[in-house]
Amino acid sequence: MFSSSSARSGARRRGRLLAACTTGVVAAGAFALGPAGIASADSGAPHQARFSAPQTTQHPTSTLRKHKKTSYSTAAAGTALTAPRYDYDNDGYSDLLVQNDDASFGVLSSAKLTAGQAGYTDLGTGNTLYRDVITPGNLTDSYAGTEVLALTASGRLSMFTDTNSLVNGYPVWTGTGWQVYNQIVAVGDTNGDGFGDLLARTPSGDLYLYKGTGNASAPFGGRVKVGYGYGIYDQLVGAGDITGTGYETLVARDLYGDLWMYKLDGTAANPLAARVKIGTGWNVYNQIIGWGDDGGSIGQILGRTANGDLWWYNGDGSGKGTLTKRVRMGGGWSSNVISGQGHTQVWGKADLFGLTSGGSLYYYSSYNTGVLSKRYLVGNAGAWKGSNLTTTVSLSDEGEQPLLEIYNGTLYNDTLGFENVSSSGWGGYNKVFGPGDLNGDGHSDLLARDKSGVLWDLTGKGDGSFYGRAKVGAGWGGYNQITGAGDINGDGLADIVARASNGHLYLYLGTGNGAAPFKARQDIGAGWNAYSKIASPGDMDGDGRADLVAVTPGGQLYRYSGEGFTGTATFKHRVEIGTAGWNGYSSLF
Repeated sequence: MFSSSSARSGARRRGRLLAACTTGVVAAGAFALGPAGIASADSGAPHQARFSAPQTTQHPTSTLRKHKKTSYSTAAAGTALTAPRYDYDNDGYSDLLVQNDDASFGVLSSAKLTAGQAGYTDLGTGNTLYRDVITPGNLTDSYAGTEVLALTASGRLSMFTDTNSLVNGYPVWTGTGWQVYNQIVAVGDTNGDGFGDLLARTPSGDLYLYKGTGNASAPFGGRVKVGYGYGIYDQLVGAGDITGTGYETLVARDLYGDLWMYKLDGTAANPLAARVKIGTGWNVYNQIIGWGDDGGSIGQILGRTANGDLWWYNGDGSGKGTLTKRVRMGGGWSSNVISGQGHTQVWGKADLFGLTSGGSLYYYSSYNTGVLSKRYLVGNAGAWKGSNLTTTVSLSDEGEQPLLEIYNGTLYNDTLGFENVSSSGWGGYNKVFGPGDLNGDGHSDLLARDKSGVLWDLTGKGDGSFYGRAKVGAGWGGYNQITGAGDINGDGLADIVARASNGHLYLYLGTGNGAAPFKARQDIGAGWNAYSKIASPGDMDGDGRADLVAVTPGGQLYRYSGEGFTGTATFKHRVEIGTAGWNGYSSLF
């Protein structure tokens, strides 16, 4: 039998470990998760790890002046699209909403750009860290502001009347179950009724249209399947009317970097016209962003590079979807959530811990740049000696960076705010980690391997505690490394990798089915026994796919970025991101 306890404080920001831990005993759950009665041999004691969020050195910058308005060609039945999907300051020009990893919001304002000012404005810090923020355009005439949608990791999609209520208020509508999609795209008003519509894609590549109703209590109608096979794209954005013909467009990037356009012509039976190739080489960006329409102007697309630079493209109005030459807008755009971005972020982990044999714990942040921050000492030097530590993807909607500790057979959550979350019966496991949501309910789960080599799935409740365990399978004792933190191939499902004693690395793709959470393994390749340690920090380079890091016996650290493919093409060529010293850690997680 399994039991866990949970006592949570109020809203928290996504945690990043910097300093301070205290020693103390946290109340354990009353029942054991088998094998019952097996105590761990850990020394040390439960800790409390305090979290804070190191900020980037500066806010994003942007210097692009407002572009000239362009006359539309109103060919066919198209009518000029004049309403931006998101206009924070009501000047008729599109603005860009972002949420940072400390739950603060900001907006890139076209009005400030016009005046030659830095366009980024702080909007304050909210109570929730969202997996995605969506700016769909007008959803109802009941409110004067521009409605905003916000999506949690557990699949709650909420509508806010304006940005101020998003930051400081409450939603006027919430729908559940949206975690079944790996991408939700605002595409503007596709049928001319004055209300914004959404496209949503499943991990299998099916595409569904949700039309806006104008009803504040039920802003979207029932879903309608409008396509399949869209899993070939790693980025999907609503680009606005880049053709200048009065129709919204869906723009998609494939894994080879080619850019494709689908015109949304409003036809009820088949709303997406045949695709047209409009670009190549777009894999230089880790995110494609749909900025949408301006009043009387052609639609726009943004591209973000791994170093945080933002580049701007405008439709040329030729009717073909051709884009103008790119213009650099500014730097520092490494936020996890940018409204209209083409791939939903890997949720809840983009960080790395290293524990020395002397018990000093260090923490590294990743800012979507592909490299790690300087290291931060967690607590006092040597404070974690003998501790059996692990980490996982965030176990709640709050985006915290969990630090878990097994002590005398009890699993403790050392994360600030989750100190009273614990469960017993963990002494029989020799490997515990959390790759994310394995059963499709929107809550992250844990994997635990027992001493006989059986792998178990511990189903998360979404509050840091767990339901009972389910058997994944036997034979996992043959692996000397097992890790994973999110979605490796980009389909929105949690994956893991495992290394065999002969050096072959195997990929286990997630299914989203708790009864059989992984597909049959795929051989990624040989030679991985050249590394002394392999770990997954989540998404390091900001493209929405989870990455790996690997340490050589000589102490070099390499990053393997997920490429979106599988098999031997699962990861891009390795990149050295640490030249020496990484062999000083006894464990990396």
